[in-house]
Amino acid sequence: MTNTDMKREILAALSHPEAEDGLYFNNLIIVHEEEERPIVRGEESEVIEALRELVKAGTVVTTGNGQETIYKLKGSLH
Repeated sequence: MTNTDMKREILAALSHPEAEDGLYFNNLIIVHEEEERPIVRGEESEVIEALRELVKAGTVVTTGNGQETIYKLKGSLH
């Protein structure tokens, strides 16, 4: 998977209604059976790098830090 494809998957996951308040990293790469949002595929290090690039570009914002970091689309209403 290319970095661009991974970024698309991240944005799709963060655009899903279940992510309106943002998602922890683990919620991006692990989707439980009852959840409907898309999963982000790839090695954890690759997903982290794609997230960093989206944050740097201003597309994604974060709150918290470390394992408590929440990723959210910039401009989300919540």
